[in-house]
This record gives sequence, structure tokens and C-alpha cells, in this order.
Amino acid sequence: MSTTTDTRMTAVCLALSGVTLLSWWLGAGDGRHAFSLDAGITFGVLLIAALKVRVIAWEFMELRHAPRRMRRIADTWLAALLVVLLGLYFLGSRVPF
Repeated sequence: MSTTTDTRMTAVCLALSGVTLLSWWLGAGDGRHAFSLDAGITFGVLLIAALKVRVIAWEFMELRHAPRRMRRIADTWLAALLVVLLGLYFLGSRVPF
């Protein structure tokens, strides 16, 4: 690999590590008991996870060099998955146990 590629991959790894820590911090909450539902935190954590999946697909799976149609399909799939997960969360949070 070239020096530019090594630098880019290092920067991406550091950014992903930082975003992982941010996601962990959000998910840990502010000392509340475990398993408390909070739509804002859930939305933030899922959005961060989707961002991480996109970065990993584009940088490490070389999707950024793929044909435009494949990139659009991958982004559409990721957006649909995020909508489904959020929909399941909000639907599940309304069901009494």
C-alpha cells in the first residue's frame, strides 16, 4: 500500500474508534438503570451504527470504487435497514409487557 492509503486507513480506523466510544457513551446513559427506553439515545446509537457500516463498506470493502448502481443499492439497503430497525423499536416500545 502507498503512504497515502496507509494514512487514510489509519485516519478511518481512528475515526471509527472515536465514534464507537461516542456510541458507547450515549448508550451508557447518565446513570439510569439498565434497559430504560429512550428514543433519542436509541436513534443516536442506531444512526452512529449506520454511519459506521457505511464507512466500513466504502473504505474497507472498496465500495467507493464500485459502479454507481452498486453504491446506490448499498446506501438504499442501509437506509431501509435503519428505518426498519427504528420502526421496530418504536413499535416495540408501545407494546405493554
